[in-house]
Amino acid sequence: MFRGTYEHAVDAKGRTALPAKFREVMQGKYEGESTLMLAPSADGAPCLRAFPMQEWRATEEKLADMDPFDPRVDELIRLYVGPAQDVETDKLGRLLVPQPLREGIGITKDILFVGKLKHFEIWDAETFRSYMDKRRSEGTLTRTLKELTL
Repeated sequence: MFRGTYEHAVDAKGRTALPAKFREVMQGKYEGESTLMLAPSADGAPCLRAFPMQEWRATEEKLADMDPFDPRVDELIRLYVGPAQDVETDKLGRLLVPQPLREGIGITKDILFVGKLKHFEIWDAETFRSYMDKRRSEGTLTRTLKELTL
């Protein structure tokens, strides 16, 4: 499972390195899979979601089984699947975040990888800090933990 938050630099071309702990997950749970699918966050958060292909295929299969004439399904596929791009990681765990996806969430120099169990998120570091500060001040985490009885 992908856990933890790790800060890395991204160069002007959009290259960065996958955190070592995430590389370990890819080597173990996903048997050395080197392709990730990057997609915008489905909930509108200003980040990318990165899925090992095994997890992405399961998501696509669920979406493909839904009613294609339901406008909600159509919109979800358009906004979530449409801009998604697969990226390869090299043997050292480096990857290229495509420019349209970087620009869509405002990635500039420093990024954060945020573990989300079966996938992880990629954030602009400053955007993530602001997002989390706002959530903490709203008490969202405490309320959600209580509602989910965790």
